[in-house]
Amino acid sequence: MTKSNAKALSDPTAYAYCLAPTPWMTALRQRPPLTERHPELTAKRIQIEKRFRSLLPGQSETDPVTLGRGILMAVLRLGLKLLRLYEKGRKNALDLRLNEEELFFQNLPPGLEGVRILHLSDLHLPRRFPAFAEKAAALLDGLTVDLCVMTGDYRWGYFGPVDHAPEQISTILSGVRSRYGVVGVFGNHDSFIMGETLEKEGIPLLFNEGIALPFGADTLWVGGIDDPHIFRCTDLKAATAGAPENAWKLLLAHSPEKVREAEALGFSLYLCGHTHGGQIRLPVIGALSYNASCRRSQILGWWQYKNMQGYTSAGLGTTDLPVRYLCPPEATLFTLRKAPKLS
Repeated sequence: MTKSNAKALSDPTAYAYCLAPTPWMTALRQRPPLTERHPELTAKRIQIEKRFRSLLPGQSETDPVTLGRGILMAVLRLGLKLLRLYEKGRKNALDLRLNEEELFFQNLPPGLEGVRILHLSDLHLPRRFPAFAEKAAALLDGLTVDLCVMTGDYRWGYFGPVDHAPEQISTILSGVRSRYGVVGVFGNHDSFIMGETLEKEGIPLLFNEGIALPFGADTLWVGGIDDPHIFRCTDLKAATAGAPENAWKLLLAHSPEKVREAEALGFSLYLCGHTHGGQIRLPVIGALSYNASCRRSQILGWWQYKNMQGYTSAGLGTTDLPVRYLCPPEATLFTLRKAPKLS
């Protein structure tokens, strides 16, 4: 995997603003409502949401999800301030970066050579700080891609209103041109109300579903599952239902916790986030916590599991504490490449 240079695609007239009503985006927006697409899983998820958030009923986006979590963050904040590291961490958290990566696959079909995918994860958009969305928009302004994907956690905390999220996402994507628009999945911070709010404003989600994108004679299948970390209402088989036999498969998931199952179902690329790369990392030691049931090698950046490659984004936003150390916030631009034949 190597760095690539950002270049405009050869036919920019074929690309539209990310949320523009292209035929493909229109078809996604005309699907049945979220509650009707997987009724049993919907009911289960909503019940889990109620139990999860009843641990400490909050009103504000800054309220902790549990009392213990709130105490831990308060102690950590105080410690960082005593060490005079807190303000440095805040500056690090606003040092947004666009990482450009080429991914090489032996099984990549000819039609997908050079396809560009913009991956955004863990935006954690704060209602109280809309300037963050403007800063992210400046980072992405002028990008031309084939697809933009978002892998969950659209708001800062667990509580409070969510109506600011679609507006801020629209701001972030305002300068991005994408042939097939944008599609996302749920994160563990995202309630079902968040999903309905996003879709009402024209930002489609994949809730254990998949869609086929044609590239000449070849097909990119994009499957998306519910958050695997807390809600566990995932159905990977449903995310492959309807996939053409020879489609090349990409999975969108919030966390790297369905790796084995995804590889077994023939996915070639797994894009996720959730871990923030640890958000606070130490030299040599790395992440102090990564909050996911996965291999340590899967908490940040590129990894491989058998025949499947994956990438765990550090995410653009932060949560709990607005700080980062040795883990810059990122959006990632992938270019798919055919790997040279082995001699």
